[in-house]
Amino acid sequence: MPPFQNGMPGAKKATLEQTGSPLRLLRKNIAPFRFENSTSAIARGALKAISGRGRKASALAACLCVAWMTMALSSGLISSIPLLVFAMWIVGPPLTERLRTWLNVRHVETRVPYAIATQASEVLHAMGVNDTTITEIMSRTAEGEEVRLGRFDQGNRVLSDIGSIPLFEDALIGNLEFQPRARHAVELVAITGGIAIKKSYSDSRSFFQEVAALGRLSDVKGVPKIVRIDRRHRVLYQTFLVGRDLGSLMAKAGFSVSAQHSLSSAYPGIGAWNATSGPQNRTIAVNTLQRMTDRTFARHMEVLIESIHQSGVVIGDVKFGNVIITSDGVCLCDFDHARIFTRNTMSFILDRERDRDLCNYIFGSDLLGAHTFQQ
Repeated sequence: MPPFQNGMPGAKKATLEQTGSPLRLLRKNIAPFRFENSTSAIARGALKAISGRGRKASALAACLCVAWMTMALSSGLISSIPLLVFAMWIVGPPLTERLRTWLNVRHVETRVPYAIATQASEVLHAMGVNDTTITEIMSRTAEGEEVRLGRFDQGNRVLSDIGSIPLFEDALIGNLEFQPRARHAVELVAITGGIAIKKSYSDSRSFFQEVAALGRLSDVKGVPKIVRIDRRHRVLYQTFLVGRDLGSLMAKAGFSVSAQHSLSSAYPGIGAWNATSGPQNRTIAVNTLQRMTDRTFARHMEVLIESIHQSGVVIGDVKFGNVIITSDGVCLCDFDHARIFTRNTMSFILDRERDRDLCNYIFGSDLLGAHTFQQ
């Protein structure tokens, strides 16, 4: 019979005879459609649960996956194989990444000792705090008290709890000017071990990502070290890098914090910009940075970012406010967007190249040099 005759009444009759009845044929065609709809709803529920907080979310995600597989098996293994493969393709990578991050955090938690916080008296003197205040702070920490020295707001300005802090003199603000950070609170505290940065996270994902990243980068110079972890309350203590963030220095030089945020949010992606076609405020940013820095800064940035990448960590959020200028050189902080990879995998290479491109976009490929991050 020619192929075009398959659509004729005789062919329909033969099909009905093979399936047994029109009702059975209808069930056979509709069942996969109903299963696909129900499993897609379960997939959305699983993804939502995975994005949630705590063990309840993980347990719910596991239950949804089990329910999904049960439905697949009950509807016929052969017909469900493509759906199961699709499900693992959608749910598998984020679930695997979260599990790997959680295991890294557990490893960091059990690894002792942590880094020692920067010595309190030395740091307070370097910050320009007067002797009377230093003596009071030291006596309170000697009794086990945690003393808050100040809080950093959205623009990295400082609301001091101890009066004048000359190190941050141009960035000190009052209560009415303070703008809380959206994702986490950042405080400068004095503890028994010394001076530390205390970060309290509003979401568990950022907390886990930063702890895992800093754990992986424990041997990299120019990155904060973990001092203490409070996983129950999502609080991380890390060493205080004595210096000023580049974002504040740029704002002081005329390129405001809001302009810096606009520049970062306008990043178009790899291959979508060049030195002459970028936004106008990028030109202003690069010119401002060139006036403030020299080739030493560029070299330090290049070496530091490459060291981070060599450790299998992708930063994900390179910007002026995350660069700390210290007496020892350039440092980087805020790794709550960082991701950990097995080096030389395709996903790592793609994210690393985005990191490099974003760095060239923010800091200027001319400043960093034509060879930077291109090898």
